[in-house]
Amino acid sequence: MAYYQQKLGQYDFYEVISAFRKEIKLGRVEDAIYWLTVILTHSESGAKTAAKQLWVVAAEDIDDDIVVLRAFAVYQMAGKVSETDHLYHLTAKMCRANKWFETAEGVSVDYLWSKATGDIKNHPKQIPSYALDEHTSIGARAKKQGKQIDNRFSGHDYGRQQTKWMYDRDGKISPDEYPDPQFFVYWEQYKELLGEQDEPIQQPLLIEENL
Repeated sequence: MAYYQQKLGQYDFYEVISAFRKEIKLGRVEDAIYWLTVILTHSESGAKTAAKQLWVVAAEDIDDDIVVLRAFAVYQMAGKVSETDHLYHLTAKMCRANKWFETAEGVSVDYLWSKATGDIKNHPKQIPSYALDEHTSIGARAKKQGKQIDNRFSGHDYGRQQTKWMYDRDGKISPDEYPDPQFFVYWEQYKELLGEQDEPIQQPLLIEENL
């Protein structure tokens, strides 16, 4: 079976795509724009192809929220208009944007990503008690059985107010800290504001690790 080599003019399609992406990563504006022009000149669907590749590069390499969102918007609207100016401007912007390997945060995230991959294989973590609220099967079952559950960081009103209380008290939130008895007085007053009585008072007891 013969291999069909898709062409863009005199070039191999996949080699052009690779060159386009690498020049953006290298920050070489002139060369990136050249390969963009090859894509747009020799492919009827060139605008869609270029928009997709810009989004892929943005997702992989760009450490600039505005540029990444712009790339996503361009990708979503690919082929809606015949103009290609936005593709050229975005290409130049991405060449000049910070890449993940150029920022401390990007390097840190890459390190933690690699560490997490290794930890999954060799040192898997346990689900923390504060994640086993009533939105999980274990937490819902425990609540139904009348057991104490840890909902300090849940998204409902009761959890939100516990989170706020601890932050106001300590200036931070921590899995090692719990609301003090005064919170439950506050919560009764807050329920009146909500016009609800749907959550029983739970005293600030330490949560059992195994529900």
